[in-house]
Amino acid sequence: MAKTTKSSEAVKTVRLARDLRVAGAAAAFASLRELAVAGGSRIALDAGQVEKVDAAGLQALVAARRLLADSGKTVSWSGCSAPLRSAAELLGLAEPLGLQ
Repeated sequence: MAKTTKSSEAVKTVRLARDLRVAGAAAAFASLRELAVAGGSRIALDAGQVEKVDAAGLQALVAARRLLADSGKTVSWSGCSAPLRSAAELLGLAEPLGLQ
């Protein structure tokens, strides 16, 4: 599950769960999907605490980023753990996730 906080600069920061494997992927996507229709145009993903991630978790993040972008949101990263970055690079998803 992801936790959303609001900063003073109208950037909504979403802290991703420590475990982004199959069981957590759907919850993460659902939280991010809600932001596609919410107010505000800037979303920051904080994946600094992610310890475990699999292809399902990465796929959920790619789909959510596309949905948010299609909704006119600007998505950036405020943190990215080594496990998430490594998995994204291994699966060729670093570029679609904006982690290059």
